[in-house]
Amino acid sequence: MNAVSGWTAPRVGYCSNVHPTRDLAGLRASIARHFQGVRRLRGLDEQDSGLWICARAAAELQQASARESFLQLLQHSGLRLTSLNGFPYGEFHQGAVKAEVYLPDWADPQRLAYSLDLARILAQALPADCAQGVISTVPLGYAATWTPARQARADAHLSQLTRALAALHRQTGKKILFCLEMEPDCVLENTAQAIAFFQQRQTFDPHHEYLALCFDVCHQAVMFEDCYESLTRLHQARVPVGKIQLSNAMICRLPPQGDQRRDHVLKTLGHFAEATYLHQVKALDAQGRLVAWADLPAALSDCAQFTELRIHFHIPLFSEHLLLPELTGSQVALAQTFDYLAGHVDCRPVLEVETYSWGVLPAQLRPATEPAQLEGIAAELRWVEDQLRQRNLLHAAVQEAYAHAL
Repeated sequence: MNAVSGWTAPRVGYCSNVHPTRDLAGLRASIARHFQGVRRLRGLDEQDSGLWICARAAAELQQASARESFLQLLQHSGLRLTSLNGFPYGEFHQGAVKAEVYLPDWADPQRLAYSLDLARILAQALPADCAQGVISTVPLGYAATWTPARQARADAHLSQLTRALAALHRQTGKKILFCLEMEPDCVLENTAQAIAFFQQRQTFDPHHEYLALCFDVCHQAVMFEDCYESLTRLHQARVPVGKIQLSNAMICRLPPQGDQRRDHVLKTLGHFAEATYLHQVKALDAQGRLVAWADLPAALSDCAQFTELRIHFHIPLFSEHLLLPELTGSQVALAQTFDYLAGHVDCRPVLEVETYSWGVLPAQLRPATEPAQLEGIAAELRWVEDQLRQRNLLHAAVQEAYAHAL
């Protein structure tokens, strides 16, 4: 990535939490099968990646021999590890994940231990030409279970984290940023909350520079935020954005009550109410106030007076319509994000596609085979390249490292 002009294709990667892994062996297999499959489909010798390393694999990688072997695998695979997803802790594809994806939260010392394991891995894995890496993490916790006592513990754990990251920086010369990822129904779900959090931390944490924000486009679209405006406000408040996750939310525009098509639209939307992940839903009432449902099934049974629903379901970036014209993506929010980057050369975060829900799409939209899913991910990355190219943000890569990658 050129700090002034923009990005190259190899610097635009995707988050590997789309691929199920339970341990280090599974992670290694996923790199060989999935990451390299996508890289080859793109015709690249190397590619940045936001790996998801689960807690079990991260603990295994604290052993020097395992980590050395892993670093060799990255080199051999053409994988430049510049970013990690430290949000899901354990199983992310088996059974009903739902709100357990936020556990352990930042009130729990397990979250701190896991995060420090990831920081040590990334500091050693960063390419020689990269002095900073980013790791996304939970936005403190799930708001429904949050209390002042949990907030106090979270503040203490984050202070321990930033102190350790400062020490790691001194020891290795590599700066690791932890990026809290705003998400609907979490303690930090909107831009105003994020600004307040960072401004408060700056008053008591001498190492606050090691915390930043992960801006997930789908999440902020669900919150009815204008992403250009949101990023502008964050910049004005001096809240650093270390990573932008490029993701596409679902928008359902319902026909008015009495229209026979309304029931058909709601029935079709119900095909997205799957059992693995939370799909928080937001709408605006007649006074412009935000109305929330914890999951899609609750919204389907209680949305009579609304004409637009926004659903936390990461659909493929290139999807404009899904099954019906009334079911669309939030590509306007993605355009706002790219437009902001085009107009602000001082904002050059890691860009990472994060569509983890390929496997739970309705059958009509779900890839039938693993190669088809990899082709879908590669198509998303090509779509991002095209968006960057249209705004003069994509530039030719200089062929140098990883020339031996398969």
